[in-house]
Amino acid sequence: MTKTSISPSQRKSSFRLIFFILLLSLPILLYYGYCWGWWARQSLLLQYLFQCSCPAASEEARYPDEVDVIVSACKYSSSILSPSGRLLYVREKRSPPDATYLLNLQTGEKRQFVLPEGSNYFLTDEFIFHSYYGADEYILDIETARQYPVRGFGSVRSDAFINGELNLMVLAEELRDMDDNFLIDDDMIVALTIDFSGNPERSFSVLRGDFPGRTANRAESFLQQNEIKFHYVQDAFPNEVLSSDGRFIARHEGIYLVETNQRIVEGYSASGLYRSYSGKYFSVRGWINNNTGVLYSPFFEPCILETGFFISEYPGCFIRVPQPLLKLKVPKEYLLPTKKP
Repeated sequence: MTKTSISPSQRKSSFRLIFFILLLSLPILLYYGYCWGWWARQSLLLQYLFQCSCPAASEEARYPDEVDVIVSACKYSSSILSPSGRLLYVREKRSPPDATYLLNLQTGEKRQFVLPEGSNYFLTDEFIFHSYYGADEYILDIETARQYPVRGFGSVRSDAFINGELNLMVLAEELRDMDDNFLIDDDMIVALTIDFSGNPERSFSVLRGDFPGRTANRAESFLQQNEIKFHYVQDAFPNEVLSSDGRFIARHEGIYLVETNQRIVEGYSASGLYRSYSGKYFSVRGWINNNTGVLYSPFFEPCILETGFFISEYPGCFIRVPQPLLKLKVPKEYLLPTKKP
């Protein structure tokens, strides 16, 4: 029986062929492996290169099991959460124009909705307060799109200011007569009557800057000292948020039990490392209405390259990497069982 021997030159050719095939397939393996979360989930470079070209169905695979993607990284621009955590106003990156809508977090239903430029805050799930740099202030009815003007306190009472100083006694009297007072991020008080839609002339606002002193919480201190009831409208990026049932507290670092301060879910990190420009974790935004999860998004998008400037102590950012709006879920073992009727 004759044995067929493989010559050194044939071996070399076979090796080159295999190497060539592997070299060609490496980018494909790298791409699909990243897209489906097989490796390098927290590589900012691969996020920048591939995440917006990956198949849409693969997006959830790139995130941990305790994370749900609410708005993808390639679309997300900004959002505002309602006080109950039921409604979310979303602005997506689409040019032109940007896509904006209301997302019902209970049902997943989207409704086209546009808010004007300026500062916009949910007072309730029905009404939004709008201000454009302290002017053009009004309450917007979400269902009817009707606008109800809100005047500055100086336009409501002739004695609202004395010698340029806010008349605190008169302000306290007016606020006690109101049905609803809203403190917006300790920066502004908006006062409404229960029939403000029929009598908008009684509604008014007063800025923190009108109050004497320099402390950041002087508007809140005034309300507390005068025993005036108010609803607090939190900042878009609060440091921490308590769940409506009082059992959990959400911080940037994750979700904690109030009773023991035990962390039960770690906060989400785009790269797994602390970065001087963007920090480590996403920022907390607020609880969804059934207390099963918390919305998170980055305050600053992380950067592939960070550096310091010669004339500044603050880090610079080159090549930002888009990030999604996420929901971190409370583990099922910590949720109260649903009572059957």
